[in-house]
Amino acid sequence: MSSPSIRPVVVGTAGHIDHGKSTLVRALTGIDPDRLKEERERGLTIDLGFAPLELSDGRRIGLVDVPGHERFIRNMVAGATGVDLVVLVVASDDGVMPQTREHLSILELVGVRRGMVALTKVDMVDPELVDLAAEDVAELTEGTFLEGAPVCRVSAHTGEGLDDLKAALETLVMEVEPRSAEGVFRMPIQRVFTLAGFGTVVTGIPSSGTLRVGEQVEVLPGGRVAKVRGLQAYGETTDVVRAGHSSALNLTDVDRGRLARGAVVASPGFFRPIAMVGARLTALPSLDRPVTNRMPVRLHTGTHDARGELVLLDRDTIRPGEEGLVQVRLEEPVVSAPGDRFVLRLLSPVVTLGGGVVLEESRHRLKRFKGFVIEELSRQEESLESPAELCASVLGRRGAEGATVDEALSNLTTTHAGLAKHLRDSQGKLRSFVN
Repeated sequence: MSSPSIRPVVVGTAGHIDHGKSTLVRALTGIDPDRLKEERERGLTIDLGFAPLELSDGRRIGLVDVPGHERFIRNMVAGATGVDLVVLVVASDDGVMPQTREHLSILELVGVRRGMVALTKVDMVDPELVDLAAEDVAELTEGTFLEGAPVCRVSAHTGEGLDDLKAALETLVMEVEPRSAEGVFRMPIQRVFTLAGFGTVVTGIPSSGTLRVGEQVEVLPGGRVAKVRGLQAYGETTDVVRAGHSSALNLTDVDRGRLARGAVVASPGFFRPIAMVGARLTALPSLDRPVTNRMPVRLHTGTHDARGELVLLDRDTIRPGEEGLVQVRLEEPVVSAPGDRFVLRLLSPVVTLGGGVVLEESRHRLKRFKGFVIEELSRQEESLESPAELCASVLGRRGAEGATVDEALSNLTTTHAGLAKHLRDSQGKLRSFVN
């Protein structure tokens, strides 16, 4: 069966606890995203929920519903890293609350740049309170990617405003550039379960590439190779899934006990777990403290989070709103690649410090205030938008020792054809390194 008619765009909800995110998703799609018994009994979203939304042209997009409680921020981050645009949900009876602010900050850190606001529960309060909540939202979003974004007043219970919200959301979806399916397949795992008669199933949103039934994948960390027995996109059987699809992979030759959220399913041989990453970190402007060297932190990237230590490379502190080059030295390996977004949180007390972009998978501990270290990371950062320049940067840093084909494929996370093209395109840049 061919792939269902899907626009490869994923929409996420965000907002404070009990502001009506799950209820809104249910009203839009007819599907309850709270799948856990405990969630339904307590009326509290704990984990990520998923539902397909049908557009007016018959195509579908994915909705990711995230928990709003501060205790489940790690789950929220795991969902936020896979979305292309967001619906920030604010209850009219509460207005902007602490997790409204934190969720918006996290969305900016992971690179979300489009979205809208849903003012919910308008049936429960006087119109004057709705107006006050709208003013609250305007103040919150000033200077962010949501400044000037559509604000829809809705009631998921009466249906008021739902048609307007759906129309505004569809307009945004059609304006978003769908994710490219180029590159090597990689999917951070969001959920693992077993189906009787089928075996192990993992779900997630692929960040790059395509995957077909019958192909092999590698589960990282660990390196266990599995075969793809079956695929689904948005609950329908398909022969192929791609970046931007909410996907389910039925895998053989791998036990459920070896899999968990945070692991990555990828084409074999291209990615490797790493315990150190070089990055550009931006500290949140709202921080009440500077970011300092040797801070104990938790790095969130993809659907994984790992404890580690933060090393500042080009300054002694990073004050709120400032940025700097850093290396995060982790207690356990993660699977990442240059260009990936991340969020950094302090271990204790647990607060979001900031986030940014991964620049390199570090092979060595980087020394602070070393000119050549700062220069190489800066050059790597400048090359992220151009595959050819990234190729020149990666190979140029290897110097005279060069790199094998397999090393180059892994470092650039590209195919043989992609590597050949990047080498052709980067010849001039490579000569400048040699000279």
